[in-house]
Amino acid sequence: MSEGSGDVAPVGVGEVLVLRETDYRYGAGELRLRVTAVPTQSPGPEWMTVIGVELRRNGQPGAERAVSVPVEVLRLPRVRSVR
Repeated sequence: MSEGSGDVAPVGVGEVLVLRETDYRYGAGELRLRVTAVPTQSPGPEWMTVIGVELRRNGQPGAERAVSVPVEVLRLPRVRSVR
């Protein structure tokens, strides 16, 4: 994580992230993800692995996913859904 950020994860369990295709590693379209576990560092200090349940367009839960997201993206207000 970046200097001065401490050990606090930039997102928490239960939050819904709306990630653009360019916001996550190996992205394939927009991804809506309800976080189910505290993000962990991976594969380097500038990336975090976020585990959650993919939300379909109709809001229904889909498959569990683990995605690598740059820490700087997780800190952007636009990635958080207002539900």
